[in-house]
Amino acid sequence: MQFFKGALLYNNVDTVFVQQSSGQDVNSATVYFNLYEPGAAYQNWKSTPIRVVVDASGNFSSLLFPDTYKLVMPAGVGPYIASSDTTVVTVNGNKTLNIPVTPYYLVRNFTPVLHAQDSIVTASFKIEQIVTDANAMPVGSVLIYISRTIITDGGNNIAYTAVDGTSIVDPANVVLTAKIPDLAKIGGLGIPTNQKQFFVRVGIRFGSTEVFSSTKAVTFP
Repeated sequence: MQFFKGALLYNNVDTVFVQQSSGQDVNSATVYFNLYEPGAAYQNWKSTPIRVVVDASGNFSSLLFPDTYKLVMPAGVGPYIASSDTTVVTVNGNKTLNIPVTPYYLVRNFTPVLHAQDSIVTASFKIEQIVTDANAMPVGSVLIYISRTIITDGGNNIAYTAVDGTSIVDPANVVLTAKIPDLAKIGGLGIPTNQKQFFVRVGIRFGSTEVFSSTKAVTFP
């Protein structure tokens, strides 16, 4: 079997960061695409696809048999517009393929700063609207998340702050803050109370989806 991997890219430069899927069930994945295998004697394509899950970092990886596949990006999946065209992918040895998408928004210049004396994290960033035509969608809310692990989003955090999209006066200069809580006061078995490093991410919600910044670490001295 061979590895088929790649990333979601805008203009072949910017990685599009997405919601991390929860659990191991690919059928409930948040962001994914489909690969169709050839059927008997290559006369038909199998109707049940292989679902390839895209992780929070915008990357994907799947272990496949050497063969020719049809790659289809489902409409309405993910915080982006993708081509509706079918892409033929030939896997004969490990293969890397980056998939072009157009995100509705991108987070630029994301910089989190930890103020250790009061455990406050301040994140500054720019919201860049990419889709501005009839398909454009307004920002519903903007959020900052703090997590104990690198998986950081709405379902994986110990603290977050959300502001309504209509309150963003200058999308080029957005500042959000959130406080790292006292871990000793958080219920849950095995949570270390002496953790020094935490992870921060911001998200832009619109419609029923969300696009994210990269995840960055902040550390107490």
